[in-house]
Amino acid sequence: MANFFINRPIFAIVIAILITLAGGIAAFRLPVAQYPQITPPQVNVSTMYTGANADVVEKTVAQVIEQQVNGVAGAVALSSTSADTGRYSLNVKFELGENPDMVTMYTQNRVVQANAGLPQDVQLTGVTTRKVSPDTALYFSLISPKGDYDSVFLKNYGSINIIDDIRRVKGVGDVGEYGSDFGMRIWLKPDKLAQLKITAADIVSAIKEQNVQAPAGTIGQLPSLAQQEFQYTASVQGRLVTEEDFKKIILRSQADGSAIHLGDVATVELSARDNTFKSSFNSGDAVVFAVQLTTEANALESIGGVLQVIEDASKRFPPGMEYKILNDNTKYIRESLNKVFHTFIEALVLVLIIVYLFLQSWRATLIPMLAVPVSLIGTFGAFVVLGFSINTLTLFAMVLAIGLVVDDAIIVVEAVEHHMRHSGLNPKEATIRAMGEVSGPVVAIACVLSSVFLPVAFFGGTTGVLYKQFALTIAVSMALSAIVALSLTPALCSLLLQPYTGQARTGIVGHFFDWFNNWFDRVLEKYSEGVRRSIRKARLWGVALAVICILCGGILRMIPSTFVPNEDQGFILSVVSLPEAANMNRTRAVAQQVGEIYRSIPGVENTMEVAGFDILAGGQKSNGAMVGAGMKPWAERTTADMQLKAVIGQAMGKLSAIPEATVFSFTPPSLPGIGAVGGLTLMIQDRGGASLEEMNNVSQQFIAAVRQRPEISMGSGK
Repeated sequence: MANFFINRPIFAIVIAILITLAGGIAAFRLPVAQYPQITPPQVNVSTMYTGANADVVEKTVAQVIEQQVNGVAGAVALSSTSADTGRYSLNVKFELGENPDMVTMYTQNRVVQANAGLPQDVQLTGVTTRKVSPDTALYFSLISPKGDYDSVFLKNYGSINIIDDIRRVKGVGDVGEYGSDFGMRIWLKPDKLAQLKITAADIVSAIKEQNVQAPAGTIGQLPSLAQQEFQYTASVQGRLVTEEDFKKIILRSQADGSAIHLGDVATVELSARDNTFKSSFNSGDAVVFAVQLTTEANALESIGGVLQVIEDASKRFPPGMEYKILNDNTKYIRESLNKVFHTFIEALVLVLIIVYLFLQSWRATLIPMLAVPVSLIGTFGAFVVLGFSINTLTLFAMVLAIGLVVDDAIIVVEAVEHHMRHSGLNPKEATIRAMGEVSGPVVAIACVLSSVFLPVAFFGGTTGVLYKQFALTIAVSMALSAIVALSLTPALCSLLLQPYTGQARTGIVGHFFDWFNNWFDRVLEKYSEGVRRSIRKARLWGVALAVICILCGGILRMIPSTFVPNEDQGFILSVVSLPEAANMNRTRAVAQQVGEIYRSIPGVENTMEVAGFDILAGGQKSNGAMVGAGMKPWAERTTADMQLKAVIGQAMGKLSAIPEATVFSFTPPSLPGIGAVGGLTLMIQDRGGASLEEMNNVSQQFIAAVRQRPEISMGSGK
């Protein structure tokens, strides 16, 4: 095979160019992500039972839906939340590898079967089924720096002008809106109702009857008189809009011809429909939006589209309105990939220096430096076939592969140099003889190194999916390296290398190489002598090897282990818990206090505070809040006290001084899609029919016991 390409070097070069072009084109078309797709598909089912508390929602909505959804094909776990606000949310987790669109359809079919058993109000509201990812990729806020607009206006403006466009971006699963829509609020006057003998049910009935969109028909439509020349579509006032419209609703007609209107027994006000959430940005009035992606989304592409939508919408903002990005996960992804890319370049430069140092010829150095990019760039072409993405693991594999693929080219070049130096052959003859000797070893090296990594590709579970792309990237790189070493490398050797003349080197570079060769020969001689002595004492070294293995095993047991290490992603989440029954005003005041503490710490740039939402429980609670702290860019956080761990340590020390609340701080999960926060999440399940109070007591006892464990840094029960 090698002789074929030695005699036809142009053909070898053309093949190398085609491999490089295929890989280069693929590299610009491949998706870019932080990690391979490791998130199991998840489907969210949600609805609203207005006016019901958590217990009623659980009994009338949760049980009905979950009885039907349980057992859906591919599902491995169900978890739901019923809130006192009447909101219900069910998350269905499926097996890794299931088609997200198909499992969403399966779940939707089960939910349709449950509709008949749901309360009528829930049926009118509707049950929503969508595929989502459990982690939030982007938090942004709409603010009014000068206070021109309140949070209700900001929320409604965002919902109408921004959120609908964001939901149409490819890969967006859901958008959380932490604010209230406009609503016509009717505050009844009990004394007037009692005096006039009017009940709340009478008022509800009157509003439903008089606040409708009714068809008015058509005037002049056939059949009509022959003399009828025009036809008109009638239009009547439908749904009421203003406060005055609602005040004029007739509740009762009196005997004297007068009427009792809604405005006589109630105060009508256009304001926030509910006060479930209260959001703020840097403790100022704002509304917070959270963008979640689907499990199969390309984060960089999807979030890029979302940011473009927000930027385009900002050009139409009314005066006095701005948007702020609190956390963008893709910044961390880009930073991670940027670091890996820099490592890739540094490794390539180091290989260049080392190869030149030992080969001591720029012609000989050029050959492996041309062969290495062909193998690495061509690997991207295999990504398209294998369905891989450009991520930290595949790039790390390519960084590691640099040192492996360069070996094949160096073996060929050194063998050719040897025959030119010691056998006096010209480059072509030396290449033919060298390839007859090293072709087998080159193939053997590729097979052996590939066999080391290939078993990893067959691991199961999340670990297998995580490292499959790493293993196969190296295997593909080694295969291409062997092909290049048998085709392009010998062709280049016959073209570029020059016959050995035996002339002594001159100049500073020549003297340096002479000194380096003499030094290396002395080191090699000492090493060889050390190996010969070691062989004579093989038993002693065998015992030493056993001792080293035992010590390594002991150290391995002492070093703490983790699935994936925590990373500084530039964002901190805190959960604020007040005593049960604490109202929203107290919760919001404490949340803003937490935000002020974070902003006082060096390294923190902005904070958001969402009162009324518990991120751990995934539901709405008047005594719970979520506080997010966005860090300054990594380039600006150069000192130790501005790093993520140091900031969390400082924050926890100050937050522990807040007497009326318990505050826990978390970092986002290192693996996207695994959960909302990093760490371990446990749930206590009741299988004995205990009451909620009994479960709460058991949970608190469990939490107290967990906090005594030194390996658990924090815990919270929700």
